[in-house]
Amino acid sequence: MAESWLRSIPGIREREPLARHSWYGIGGTAEFFLELESEVPLARILPRLAADATPVFALGLGTNTLFLGPRLAGLTIRLASEAIQIDGETVAVAAGYPMPRLAAETAKAGRAGLEFGAGVPGTVGGSVFGNAGAFGTDVKDCLISVEAIDPAGNVHQLGAADCQFAYRDSAFKSGPARGWVITRATFSVQPGDPAAIRERIKQVQKHRRDTQPIDQRSLGSTFKNPPGDSAGRLIEAAGLKGRRIGGAQVSPKHANFIVNLGGATADDVIALVAEMRDAVRQRFGIELEPEIRIVGQ
Repeated sequence: MAESWLRSIPGIREREPLARHSWYGIGGTAEFFLELESEVPLARILPRLAADATPVFALGLGTNTLFLGPRLAGLTIRLASEAIQIDGETVAVAAGYPMPRLAAETAKAGRAGLEFGAGVPGTVGGSVFGNAGAFGTDVKDCLISVEAIDPAGNVHQLGAADCQFAYRDSAFKSGPARGWVITRATFSVQPGDPAAIRERIKQVQKHRRDTQPIDQRSLGSTFKNPPGDSAGRLIEAAGLKGRRIGGAQVSPKHANFIVNLGGATADDVIALVAEMRDAVRQRFGIELEPEIRIVGQ
């Protein structure tokens, strides 16, 4: 039985509250939860789970993940390693490393190119998964390679082209590498003046503070921007800025953010997402595509 085998893994936790692992503060429980300081055990764990058809969910900081339902089946894995190595014009970093810290550490080392990470609140792994970006730069613009483990336990090295990056998408999210667990990424950086790099980071942070409700619980942008337009502009023009259902509200500061005012449920958020989509479709004939990751049933 997969359950008895999972219980034998050192550090495994059962019925782990997911609300504490989501920036929304919303979620039921993970059936099994494992935090790993190293990706090495994955090569042994993943094949066994695949053989038993046990679902696996890789979790970063939960900054764009909405958990549905009272229980998330299978094993939820969080890679906690924050190893980083800056070498010349490359930086190799573990998947669990937060992007804002990556921006700060590379700036301290006098390396430019990752300042946009200050505006991406997730981990390196999650940012590669969704080709995250901020203020004109995406992961695809500076990524050299990715290390990932497939469900059979095989370790793969993928170049940037192999990742099939598209707008907020990748091979890991919707392509041939679905189900693979990202463990490490290597980025291209350039030598620069630390003070100038830090100044650019401050500009990114200020712009984010000025335009986004970062002092409230949210999952970042709810929808992807449609070609040539802004999801926030469309939602606001449809009259939904400030709209509230239960404890969830379309942010009065930025209409593409749904904030948790306190006590919001997943059902509140989903209902608001549906209302936003319907309003934009009816008003403009545009079908908005979610950017937040919705997990569970």
